[in-house]
Amino acid sequence: MSEMKPPPPPPPRPADFEAGTDLAGKLCSICQTAILAGERVLTCSHCGLPFHSECWNENRGCSAYGCKGAPPTVKTNPVVEASSNAWAGEKPCPNCGKTIKGEAMKCRFCGASFNTRDVISRTEFSTREYEGAEYVAARNKVIGLFLLSSAACLAPIGLVLVGILVGNKELMGINYNRLPMTLKAVLISSLGIACLLLVIMVMVLVFD
Repeated sequence: MSEMKPPPPPPPRPADFEAGTDLAGKLCSICQTAILAGERVLTCSHCGLPFHSECWNENRGCSAYGCKGAPPTVKTNPVVEASSNAWAGEKPCPNCGKTIKGEAMKCRFCGASFNTRDVISRTEFSTREYEGAEYVAARNKVIGLFLLSSAACLAPIGLVLVGILVGNKELMGINYNRLPMTLKAVLISSLGIACLLLVIMVMVLVFD
């Protein structure tokens, strides 16, 4: 690792003096405020611009671009920020764990697809919200469970299936945690409808 070179020294500082009436009202070329008579000031020995003594010290020299009295510029090496895909061009598949290309959005081993090139954990992948073709398939199954729960004679079956899905978070290829809020609301409504129909059926049998 190369050692950092110390910054070059600032240019020689002109002697400061007390501002007289000749400089009073002129603007300091650094802070852009008017110089008052009696303030400690100095003028650049190369371009002649006036400065407050404190402003010159803070700037380490003249503020005029290209002036020989300006402080030397220090070149620094650009800092390259590491991206979230800083895996030497590779990353692990969040589904099967095998190494795939860093820019890949689909695993060539297990076929899992993701909606980002960033590295995501297995937990993030398993709980991501359904989208695309997966969303359509999950939506159709949820609608099917809703219709099953709404059918009077089949309501008990729908109640059991929806209860298992909500309780165990997995059923018929549906991951409850990955469902958007609208489909979760449909499932909860299915439970309510199935329970109501079941109560009605029991009441009919009891009072018949």
